[in-house]
Amino acid sequence: MKPITLISAALAGFSTVLASAAHQQQFPSVRRSRLRPRAALSAPSTDDETNPPDETYNGNWAGAVLTGAGYRTVTGTITLPPLRLPPGADSNVLHAVSAWVGIDGQPPCPNAILQLGVDMYLNASEPSYSAWIEWYPNHSTYLTDFAMLPGDRVTLNLTAPSLSSAAFTLANHRTGQTDRASLTDQQPLLCGFSAEWMVEDFLGSNGVPLVDFGSVTFTGAKFATDTGVTGGVADAGLQGIREKADGPVVVECGKVGGDSVTCVYQGPGSADDVHLT
Repeated sequence: MKPITLISAALAGFSTVLASAAHQQQFPSVRRSRLRPRAALSAPSTDDETNPPDETYNGNWAGAVLTGAGYRTVTGTITLPPLRLPPGADSNVLHAVSAWVGIDGQPPCPNAILQLGVDMYLNASEPSYSAWIEWYPNHSTYLTDFAMLPGDRVTLNLTAPSLSSAAFTLANHRTGQTDRASLTDQQPLLCGFSAEWMVEDFLGSNGVPLVDFGSVTFTGAKFATDTGVTGGVADAGLQGIREKADGPVVVECGKVGGDSVTCVYQGPGSADDVHLT
């Protein structure tokens, strides 16, 4: 097992806790390692009025993507949305969505994906929010002591000091709680070829329907490279979620200024319904 260090720093003081995915008892069969975005279902097109000119679609990732080299830091702040059942959905069925920042989620890097995010669940009409870190293809680790409620502003910051290590920081602006975690001696190595700000219709072992999350906005969406270059998402490409190539858009994203990206839920969608190519 690779070294994992997690530190929870609240206003009352400091505590150290190891929080593995095994400790997340509420939904033991749902969360697993992140999946890469499935093959693009449609390419950018300036002729299709339903497609923003720089947006592509796949079956499970929506957000902003920068590609290049040397990405080492990605940060963004989200406001946790209230969660609702899609029209006609069964309230007894677990629904979910995830929002995260990451490095190397896109081809051509065949190796790792570094991610820091928040899973959002709606179960029997009760919402819950769980922070996690991951060095894909290894399984994710929950930060079980990081408390969140709908409406909280949460800043996600991840840094890769090297291609085999990472440092994570989460800050809840309502509670003042800050959690920090680190990973060292990880394999496979990162490439540093892309930076992401994503909303994900993630897949569990049997498929988890996508919850109606309204919208998620990453503000202060910034990156830094190993050569000291910094910036926002002005030049980022956009990804959205469709159930199939000729199907309706489920999640649509757009950029707001140079450092914000908003993803909006547009209709029912579930992992079971996505037809991927």
